[in-house]
Amino acid sequence: MDVETTRQNRDATLREAMMKVSPTELKAALNLATQAGTRPPKAVYNAMLALRRHHDPVPYLTRPQYRPTVPFVAAALSEECLTRTVEVLGDNSENPTREQLLAALDTLDSDFADPVIAVMLAWVAQDGLPSSDLCAELLATDPRYGLATESTSPESQPSVEDSPVDDEGAKPKA
Repeated sequence: MDVETTRQNRDATLREAMMKVSPTELKAALNLATQAGTRPPKAVYNAMLALRRHHDPVPYLTRPQYRPTVPFVAAALSEECLTRTVEVLGDNSENPTREQLLAALDTLDSDFADPVIAVMLAWVAQDGLPSSDLCAELLATDPRYGLATESTSPESQPSVEDSPVDDEGAKPKA
């Protein structure tokens, strides 16, 4: 897979993760993002201000005029979770193993909702850090974060017993 395709997939994953966040969490992140010390470009900043006016801004994130806000809002939303994850991982924070990252996320599970953790993982997956691929893989395979694809989720694979039966009681041939 080329770099541009990977980037597009990870952008889509970040948007998908953001769609699972509660309206309250998203509004809080929008407030943080618009008050942060470094401002995004004016058009993005204005779009974030417009998003803040919606009672439930979550469904608007998929609209083209609001898509550029996603990385900025995701950064604000995941900042505390990322900081705590780095603290828990300690010396292993730059390049954790899957087991170390899962243990750290289990530790944070009581402080952060799964959608917030998913946004943090998707945010890191975009960063190009050594742990980016691990975070992307975890999002695609761990059902806790709601982004596991059907093809990678064992629960989504139909068994032979689940196959439809025709009128004569025979299972169709694959």
